[in-house]
Amino acid sequence: MAASCKTCMYSAVSLSPESKQAGQMICRATPPQAAAIPIPTAQGVSVQILTLWPIVTAADICAGYEQAEEKPKIINGG
Repeated sequence: MAASCKTCMYSAVSLSPESKQAGQMICRATPPQAAAIPIPTAQGVSVQILTLWPIVTAADICAGYEQAEEKPKIINGG
């Protein structure tokens, strides 16, 4: 089997309804990355900070690959 995100122990599909990444395959091999989103307000611009896991596809590969024991994994908390 090919060494890709599809079979990696660090990848999973996020199903958390509160998550901005719900339904997407994410990689947990590295920490979440901070993202700043500008939001217009009556006083000017406000900035909302989010932490997001890297989004991957089933065909992606990386040096951090480790074979998963089972697939698919589902994550409900992120």
